[in-house]
Amino acid sequence: MILYTMVPHEVMFPDAWETYRKQQMIEIEGGMLIVEELAPSEYKIVRLISGNPMHYLQTRYSPGTVIQAKPQL
Repeated sequence: MILYTMVPHEVMFPDAWETYRKQQMIEIEGGMLIVEELAPSEYKIVRLISGNPMHYLQTRYSPGTVIQAKPQL
């Protein structure tokens, strides 16, 4: 079977569920961020998924960047 996808192999076939349990997707303007929870209001960017090539040039979306979550009502 051939699977054509941009999603990494680790996400499609996770070997260790604990690694991916803390990850979630956050929608940004025109794309998605896969983030890992570090603290209740702090997240580390793991991956950027976007069709806009300009998103990949912005340092605020680069993997490893720590972002603060906004409280949601």
